[in-house]
Amino acid sequence: MKTSNKTFELSGSKKVSEILKELDLNSESVLVVKDGELLTRDRLVKDEEIIEIISVVSGG
Repeated sequence: MKTSNKTFELSGSKKVSEILKELDLNSESVLVVKDGELLTRDRLVKDEEIIEIISVVSGG
């Protein structure tokens, strides 16, 4: 799993929401993507999968 150019390894399968909570990330300020596909918060991520966590930035 990658976030802000950092890589983390998780043990076992976890829901996206659980991963974000463990990393202390606000689920409303990030997108979780796998192979270009947006993942829902209830999506189960297996330990061998690679996902990317992208910070959402808005401007005006």
